[in-house]
Amino acid sequence: MVQSKTFNPANQWYGAIAAAFEDGYIATNQAGQIVAFNPSALEILRISESQMLDPGWWESPSAGALGQLLRERKEFSDHKVRQDVPNKKDCWLRVSGKALHTQTETGYMLTFRDVTSYLEVNRSLNTIISSLDDIILEMTVNGTLLHVWMNRTSRLTLPWMEMQGKSVYQYMPERLIMEFQHLIREVIISGKEVVRVLQDPLGRNQQVWYRIRLVRPGTTNNTIIVSIHDVTAEYKANEELREARTQLEDSQQVFKSVFDYSPTGIALLSITGQWLDVNASLLETLGYTRDEMSGLSVSTLIHPDDMDKAKAQIAQILDRKINTYRAERRYKHRDGHYIYMFLACSAMLNPDGSIRYLILQMIDVTELKQLDSDARKKNIILHATSIDLQQKIKQLFELNQIIAHNLRGPATALISSVELLPELANMEEQQEMLDHMKISANAILSTLNDLKDVLAQQANTELPFTPCNVEAITKQLWSSLNQQVVEKNAQLKVNFRESSIEYSRPYLENILFHLINNALTYTRPDVLPEIRVETWKEDDQIVLMVSDNGIGIDLQKHGEQLFRYKKKFHRGYESNGVGLFMIRNQIRTFGGSIDVKSEVGKGSSFFVYFNNRVHISKDDE
Repeated sequence: MVQSKTFNPANQWYGAIAAAFEDGYIATNQAGQIVAFNPSALEILRISESQMLDPGWWESPSAGALGQLLRERKEFSDHKVRQDVPNKKDCWLRVSGKALHTQTETGYMLTFRDVTSYLEVNRSLNTIISSLDDIILEMTVNGTLLHVWMNRTSRLTLPWMEMQGKSVYQYMPERLIMEFQHLIREVIISGKEVVRVLQDPLGRNQQVWYRIRLVRPGTTNNTIIVSIHDVTAEYKANEELREARTQLEDSQQVFKSVFDYSPTGIALLSITGQWLDVNASLLETLGYTRDEMSGLSVSTLIHPDDMDKAKAQIAQILDRKINTYRAERRYKHRDGHYIYMFLACSAMLNPDGSIRYLILQMIDVTELKQLDSDARKKNIILHATSIDLQQKIKQLFELNQIIAHNLRGPATALISSVELLPELANMEEQQEMLDHMKISANAILSTLNDLKDVLAQQANTELPFTPCNVEAITKQLWSSLNQQVVEKNAQLKVNFRESSIEYSRPYLENILFHLINNALTYTRPDVLPEIRVETWKEDDQIVLMVSDNGIGIDLQKHGEQLFRYKKKFHRGYESNGVGLFMIRNQIRTFGGSIDVKSEVGKGSSFFVYFNNRVHISKDDE
């Protein structure tokens, strides 16, 4: 039994009341003096008996909210107040105040309980619920809605708050009512959680999907907890994944068909130099059977004079310095003589970026080597044109992907807005919808303009090739970017072992501008920018390098997307994601290639490989 204290023998009933309370209890007489309290009050407030009985303490700021309530002497019930308590950061009390009347005495009492831990649990629960996108319902088994928790407006638009205390079935279409009743029966019978995914549950002809999850809190509880989660994005993502898998299977079938039936020799080579697979065309060219080839390494077939160069190029691919190379080499025929092969080698990567195997495409050019110089030149030009055609097909495929991904979204949004517009009666809503339609239309127009520029680049192969002084162009561009150079105190270092490049000057200027501008843009704030521009000759190609000590790019994460249309990889920098995509198309238009090495926090190096083939004129074509 809680022991209470009373200080007026004529009012022993104060003590009797105090003893009846497990909560904290304080009673005052008509003059406002403390006449009774119980130990719970001392424990909750963490004060001594002397402080409790000291009128000065109750007038001081230490008395906090309870002191104010005792002075006001108002009647109220279950108010939550914050009370200052020694050695406790936060203390919340649930307080009730009541006047006490007898024939001879008029008093006032406060009862209070520490609900700090309850509020903390409640806050944690609210935090958990607020982190969810779900709608959470508590309802009876007969469909009466008791409570609703929701954070964001869902596409499953029902007046949830208005429905509390009412049957949810009066707001649902017949099909959904039957589904809900079936799920509730299943939960009651099984006693287990039941989950279903429903498409367009309200029957509004919308492409939306919801996951409905029902669970019964206990066998004696007559309620059901229902969570409703919009899984439209997840469902559509799964659909896109299935479509991607289908496309992958189609691509594998295409590759197999090309591999098996191509007139060009194709081989898969392990990183140790063993033949993994060889198509019929290459077997016929070299004269070996499939079993004979499987027992040979590539090094046993390459002419000794070509071996060092072959090893060096393969080492560059294995070290990821380059992704592909082309070369002309002599391979040993089964009959013992050597034949000239023109080959292209590229790496097939694993998802983690490591090399899975090498792909070799090989053409017998022995007869070409025996032709006179004019015939050889014509055939080389024809082969270069064939490579360009393959590149154009690849570029068209990329453009098709851009159209499919970058136009489909805004176009779909525009169509949806047009369909919804007649249903809007409010002028402000109509204007807002028109603004959204304008944004979608501008996005479509922006993409079309970018595609037009790319197609113009690809079509404009008549630009004259002239000797371009790389150093003069670099210094001119550096001067044009003077504002950025001065703002960032950037330094330029050059080393031009090849001072002149035979190329279209406007294209070369554009390539250098974008690479140098990017190097000046993506800098580290604590490091003075240092940008290097170098050229050198590598095999039959001139290489242009632009490197920096900036923020770098995570190639393992973004490498496959680096040169894609409107791809951005750094927040807080002004960029439209088109520059690298455009210059790659410019470089590829004339048979070149671009590669990159980068490390996050250390910088990036871009390598442009200029094809030294003869520029094809209309007469040559």
